[in-house]
Amino acid sequence: MRWFHIGMRDLKITVRDRASLGILLVMPMVLIIILSSALGNLASNLGKTPVAIVNLDKGSVGAQITDGFFTDGQLSELFLASRMHDPEAARALVANGDLAGALVVPADFSRRLNTGRPSVLTLYTDPGRQIAGTVFRSVAESLSTRVSAASIAARTSAYYVTRLRVKDPTFVGRVIGEAVRSATETGALTAVGLKETTAAKGEELSQLSYYSGAMSVMFLMFGSMFGAFSLVRERDNWTLPRMLMTPTPRAEVLGGKMLGVFLIGMCQFAVLVAFTSVLGVKWGDPLATVLVAASTVGAATGLAVFIAAIAKTVRAVSGLAQMLIQFMAAVGGSFVPVSVFPAWMQPLHYASVNGWAIDAILSTMRGGNTLAVLPNVAALLGMAALFFTIGAWRLRWE
Repeated sequence: MRWFHIGMRDLKITVRDRASLGILLVMPMVLIIILSSALGNLASNLGKTPVAIVNLDKGSVGAQITDGFFTDGQLSELFLASRMHDPEAARALVANGDLAGALVVPADFSRRLNTGRPSVLTLYTDPGRQIAGTVFRSVAESLSTRVSAASIAARTSAYYVTRLRVKDPTFVGRVIGEAVRSATETGALTAVGLKETTAAKGEELSQLSYYSGAMSVMFLMFGSMFGAFSLVRERDNWTLPRMLMTPTPRAEVLGGKMLGVFLIGMCQFAVLVAFTSVLGVKWGDPLATVLVAASTVGAATGLAVFIAAIAKTVRAVSGLAQMLIQFMAAVGGSFVPVSVFPAWMQPLHYASVNGWAIDAILSTMRGGNTLAVLPNVAALLGMAALFFTIGAWRLRWE
């Protein structure tokens, strides 16, 4: 049972080290809150985009187009719209950078539409606000498409009505106007809707949930660096050689050191799960979550042995660990989701502990069970075995 006492001793040493606790617990908590808040909602981060709406049209169609910027809930969340009457003044504000864009509806818009003739909506955008300008342009194009549908109704009516021999000269105009009003007032212009949802199976995850898993995994990997530090320091201080000269088998000493790293990682994960659960994160199936956590911590423990076996000094441990952990975090999705990577980069996340672990955690958060995460658990345990085998062989060779 000496391996158990060695592991508990390392756990106690880490718990009493305030600097280590700050890095392993406080830093991930802060980063989870910051990243989930900063990247949580693009629209809220950008703020409401200031735009001008200039409706010079005296008819009803222009009002139906422009009123949505003030009455529609989704548009109101995106844009801070103001009504203006001078197109040149609106254009000057956009040119000066005071507004992100301006939409101008011409004076004869309804009349031309009612008679089946084409018309043009004018859009001014600030080239210095590319994202806001693109969103504003997309909304304007959507409005143009809807208006074009009404124009088709008018032209179709005009095509057939003009072939009728009716003596009343106002008959054609009345029929075309009724066709346009029918298309706009009965909801025909919005007959086909678009329902947006996530393509992933299960529940849609918030940015808080994503970064709770991503940051937890990354700082579990940093726990491996502290485990490597411990091994190298004890080797430099001759504590480890003295332990190896005792009757305690070499495997039991190394097993005790690994147990310490493993216990530290599991305690760290438990604290982060409890913290994020208070914030509203749902981690899913407890058994699946524990399996993923244990296999991830196991991989981090194997990495600690590997780093300690390769590096000769504390400074070397720091450099090698930082390089490996940051690489795995970058390609594994700890900083940004893998889905935003170029297609050729996305398979790289399978080469990292973070990639397999984050995929499994997101699966449990979406409602996945133990069977769903078994491939990830097997991959993580395989990495743990590989790291430990190389590290143990290297330490034994020394």
